[in-house]
Amino acid sequence: MIYRIALSKRKGQMKIQQMAFMLVAVFFFFILVGLFFLGIQFKDVKGGFAQLQKEQAISSLRVIADMSELNYDSSDSMTIDEDKLRIMSGDFGEDYSSFWPVASVEVYKIYPSFSEIKECPGADCNYYKLYDNGQSNVKTYSTYISICKSEKEGGYVYDDRCEVGKLVVGVKIPEE
Repeated sequence: MIYRIALSKRKGQMKIQQMAFMLVAVFFFFILVGLFFLGIQFKDVKGGFAQLQKEQAISSLRVIADMSELNYDSSDSMTIDEDKLRIMSGDFGEDYSSFWPVASVEVYKIYPSFSEIKECPGADCNYYKLYDNGQSNVKTYSTYISICKSEKEGGYVYDDRCEVGKLVVGVKIPEE
């Protein structure tokens, strides 16, 4: 009789241990399922971040070109004043670092064509470096703009002496 009671206690303890191991196994199963689900949900967070940065850079091209600090005539879009470019390229662009939503801002004159890049301010220059925060891993996006200025020639003031330019902005790409 005592032998039967001891045997039934052992069977009861065995069933309790089996139940505990099953609960732990089910718990770990649901943890793995949850991690798998989160992995699927956040699979392309880096890709989404890069896409958002690209869209921000592209929209920043228009915003920067139409800034009153650079715009030639407020009624014309994508037209930059060359005199304002000369001023901003002389280290004044660094004062605007909190306003630039990008890593770098540069402007090139592309027509009339040139054989070498000459940084402004300077004579016959064709490259304006407005802002650069010194980041590495920068991807650039660009658009064509008009670079216009007023000139006095022969006693007359000529407005809208324009050249073709290229506005280049750089955004930091995430490191892998």
